[in-house]
Amino acid sequence: MKFEITRDQEFIKYCLTHPYVWRNTIDDALIGVDPELFFPPMNGVVYVKAGEFGLLVGKPVNYITYDVHIALMPQARGMAKDICKEAIQWIFKNTEMPLRLMASIPSFNVKTIKLAGDVGMEFIGINKKSFMVNGVLFDQHLFGISKE
Repeated sequence: MKFEITRDQEFIKYCLTHPYVWRNTIDDALIGVDPELFFPPMNGVVYVKAGEFGLLVGKPVNYITYDVHIALMPQARGMAKDICKEAIQWIFKNTEMPLRLMASIPSFNVKTIKLAGDVGMEFIGINKKSFMVNGVLFDQHLFGISKE
């Protein structure tokens, strides 16, 4: 699998707004937003292209910690675990400083919670009632993994 940092806004937007991804990632902040009018944030965000399978997204929290998200296309079905494991290894190998990757996963997203554990992320805790969908509050499960 080939990984690379990308700034290709067209590819990034394609991945983030693909119906397969969009429907699984939006909270109430994006309800009613037309994906065609969505422009991905570029300032400070790291986008890692995972071949033709999609993106991994890292939003800086502080100097060494990134809030990470996945935007994998339908053709990645059944491959998410391998893609994410390889991506984490690639990111750690290509970063000289200590690094912490964290994921906040809504409690209803059971497959992604399992995926986080399967790729070696450690369960940290629960951020109670911190994610809203259709006016309903959900907990988020917090996971992390470090390069030391």
